[in-house]
Parts: sequence; C-alpha cells; structure tokens
Amino acid sequence: MTERFCIRGCTIKGEHWAACPDYGREDGDCRGCVQVEAREGVLLCERCYRSLRRHLEDAADLVGHLRSIADPTKATPYDRIRVDSSRPDMPAPVAADLIDASDDIVRTMRSWALYVQFGGDSPWRAEGLEAGIDAASAWDDVNGCAEVILLELDSLANDSHQVEALCEGVLDVHHGEPARWSIADAASRYSLDDQPRWANAPCPDCDIMAVRIQPGRNRRPTRYRCTTIGCGWEANSLDDGGLWASFFAEPVQVISDDEHPRHNPALLTLTAAARLVKRTVGTVRRWIDDGDLERDLGRVHESDVLAVAAKKRGEGA
Repeated sequence: MTERFCIRGCTIKGEHWAACPDYGREDGDCRGCVQVEAREGVLLCERCYRSLRRHLEDAADLVGHLRSIADPTKATPYDRIRVDSSRPDMPAPVAADLIDASDDIVRTMRSWALYVQFGGDSPWRAEGLEAGIDAASAWDDVNGCAEVILLELDSLANDSHQVEALCEGVLDVHHGEPARWSIADAASRYSLDDQPRWANAPCPDCDIMAVRIQPGRNRRPTRYRCTTIGCGWEANSLDDGGLWASFFAEPVQVISDDEHPRHNPALLTLTAAARLVKRTVGTVRRWIDDGDLERDLGRVHESDVLAVAAKKRGEGA
C-alpha cells in the first residue's frame, strides 16, 4: 500500500530527507522536510484532522459569541472610524469585523451543509446571516450545519479537492485583514472563554506537562491540547475508544476515616438530645454552657445526655 501524506504539507520538525542540505545538521535553515503521514482513511495528518473537526464543532459557539458582541439590533457597524454624536438615541458603534466574520463563517457552514446534503460539483453559494438575527438563532443555524458536515467529515477529508476547499474556509489563517474570514481567523481574533484547566498527565507526544483540558460544550466531547511550541498534539474524550478521557482523568482522592469520620449515630443534635430525655433544647444548651455536656462536631453523645439527665433527676429528688 502506498503511503499517503498530509495534503497540507505538514512536516516533522527536525527530520530531513537524505537529499536535504541540512541533513545531519543541527543549525540548518530547514525546520524539517520529512512529511507527516496522513491519518488512516483521510488525506490529513492526525493534527490537521483533529483541528479541522474542532473548528467545525466550535463554529456555532463562535458565531453566537460574535453576534452577542455585535447585536445588529442595537449597534451600528463601523470600520475603525470614530463616530461622535450628541444624539442620546444613537446606537453604539461596533467593529465591522465582527459582522463580517460571523457572516463569512455562516456562508462557509451553509455552503458545505448544502453540498453534503444535495451534492454538486462544488460547495453551494450561500448567503450570510439575515439582518437582525439574534445570537441564539444564529447558533441554532450554524450548529445544524455543523452536525451535517461532521457526519460526512471523513468522506470530505478523503477527497483532495473537497478537503483543500474545506480547509481554506475552516483552517487557513490569513495575516492582516482577511478578504474572507475563515473559522480559524475568527477563533484567533475572538477566542471563546472556555475556562480550561491544566491536565495532571504529560503530553503523549512531547512528554511535557503542558496539556490543557477544555470542557465540552453543548454535548461536545472534552478536548485535550498540548500548548508546547512545536508540538500541537490534541485529541478529544471520544478518540481512540475513550483512551484520553481515562488518561487525563482526575485521580480519585481516597479519604481515610481519620480525615473524614463516618457519621456516628450515637452523636445527637441538640433537638434529638432534648427529645430523648424529654427536656427542652434550651435545657440541653444550658447543660453545655454549665460544662455538664461536651460537644463533638457540634453534637452531643447519647450516653452523656442520658447520664446528665439521670444526674439532674437525682439532684431534683
């Protein structure tokens, strides 16, 4: 079987072909020219495939986030032009980038969803968001498109023409002001607040403790990403039969009986103690204040309550 390499030209850092001028050198200009093998069944390497899938899964949250920042019913788009007005009812200006980015992402997602559903020679041409659409409706729209695309992702990623076009709209990052925003462009500019945490195990690729765990949103799986420069390993909790969910699971803390004693039924609340000896709670509290009873974790021992009650009865006699 002929080996297939990542169609995006990914290479292995520090590894060179014998024909490379930097072969065997440590101070050369070539960062690595040995190509990365493609994931089985697709034309992308493991890293590109998982990054593509992650951005598609995040598209709905990203569009909803952009629309919540730039509510078209309450703001006027502008393109880095300062707007001054004395009118109290003038809507606040919003950067046109927010609207352009959300529209471009929606066009990309709608085009590919229509292509997957109805076929054709190339992705369909779709319109952007309708004027005045709110963040929740935008999220629903893009999430539906994402579900359609993700179901056929392996098929799309195994066709050279389709996967290159899909990556252009999803993964490619453009420098400066993009003529058309990709999902990765918007994600790098307007990141989502996910409150990630550090993993308690090292990265399986570089063996460095630099993996960030991003909790899953909206029924999406939890993700694991290495932040080491030059590594970029990532996976989710469903990959490899759930292996990484187990690998990065938080250790279960075993608490001994000394650290967290079990509930002792002989320890009574003040109410239960009063009921036991047919006295009032005030009386039991007075016994404690007088030093006749001692508290243990806020409660009193049943045997002590009975003994004090018997003593008080004797004194009363």
